[in-house]
Amino acid sequence: MRLRCTPGDVEDLAVGWLLAEGRIDRDTRVEAIRIDVVGMTVRIDTGPLALSEPDPRIPPVAKPAAAEFVEAFAVSDRLRSLYAEMFARGTLRELTGGVHTGALVVDGSVRAVREDVSRHCVVDKLIGAAWRGGVVLNDSQILLTGRLSGAIAAKVARAGIPVVTTMSVPTTLAGSIAARAGVTLIGRARSSEPHVYRMGV
Repeated sequence: MRLRCTPGDVEDLAVGWLLAEGRIDRDTRVEAIRIDVVGMTVRIDTGPLALSEPDPRIPPVAKPAAAEFVEAFAVSDRLRSLYAEMFARGTLRELTGGVHTGALVVDGSVRAVREDVSRHCVVDKLIGAAWRGGVVLNDSQILLTGRLSGAIAAKVARAGIPVVTTMSVPTTLAGSIAARAGVTLIGRARSSEPHVYRMGV
């Protein structure tokens, strides 16, 4: 597989892509990650569970989140504060003005920030960072700057992330996938009234 991405956090990207695309699961043991800087290739060696064919199914994250759970993630002051911290911890966005930024939020705190020219690679990097750090994603949230596509909704569903938030909006396909998988989408995150999307429910 060939990805067009911003160099940096390549280990996170490689593992995160495999998880987000259903090539490995959360119980797979990664024994080694080898990077060939010259050829810009990554080789991942797994344990007893071999790399699988991609799983086209998108498993449910869990039962649909309760309204009070969702509302806690959609409070405008909370979101503005988290986005401010995300941008403060990023570097490429300030330098270039042309990359996507994302953050993994666990227990109300920003645990990781990743940047890339591809919003999909940002998601992969965050998922990989969480997996490599042993972070349990059941009560986590991902913050993004770009539009939520169907592919992104599928990635977070496979990774078991219940809430995805963006400064932009989701596509109709993203809403449909998220509804089936039990993922909550929140758009216009830095506005005075962030919008919780319940499309397809």
